[in-house]
Amino acid sequence: MGQNSTEVAYGFGQMGSVFTNLATPVYPPKDHVIIAIQFLADNIPTVLETETLDTHGPQFPTTEDDELASAGGPDANYLGVVEAPATSATAAGLIKLTTDVAATNALIKPGQVILIGADGDTIDAGFTVDTGAGNITPIYQGPNKQYLEVVSITGGGTGAGNVYVQVKAVGGSGATTALAALANVDTSNTIYFLDSYHAAGGTTTESITFPKGAVIYGRWTTIVPEAAPVICYFGK
Repeated sequence: MGQNSTEVAYGFGQMGSVFTNLATPVYPPKDHVIIAIQFLADNIPTVLETETLDTHGPQFPTTEDDELASAGGPDANYLGVVEAPATSATAAGLIKLTTDVAATNALIKPGQVILIGADGDTIDAGFTVDTGAGNITPIYQGPNKQYLEVVSITGGGTGAGNVYVQVKAVGGSGATTALAALANVDTSNTIYFLDSYHAAGGTTTESITFPKGAVIYGRWTTIVPEAAPVICYFGK
């Protein structure tokens, strides 16, 4: 008798799976993705391509290193929803961005949480925060709740105007102190915007060895493993 539990189907591979020990691509069936990969030996995948959901859903570990939506990203949970270089900010939380790019502006929305990073960070070199310019570790619940949240974005939209993002402190004294420190933001800073789907700080899995016995979970459209055995499990 069949079962209709998605949890059971995913957990026990009842939506299909494939075994390979070749360095050739694996693709899921129609209307499916690869939702788990089990490594039966140490393995360095040369391709681990996610279902790029961008603003519609989460990201997962990948060999891809496209940071911008225009290039097929963002990937690897590196830059949140989007990143934007800053010019300056005030202790009241008004941040001036250096560029007016309509595609970037459209991704910045009220309710997002910001991180303050160093200019020149990349998905390969990693993410560097600037606590002196107001960056704090976001804590979303509990007695130590603290983060800086977007209230609004104004100006710009034509490619030639100034863009301002207003943020507020949420939580205790840590958030209030961080808000005041935004006055130190300058052109060496980049603002990263997080939402419920997009994190920041991830890097690519290029040349990374997944050890024997490891299982990773996500949503992938393709994997090309090293010539060593893996099992790929399918799901919706």
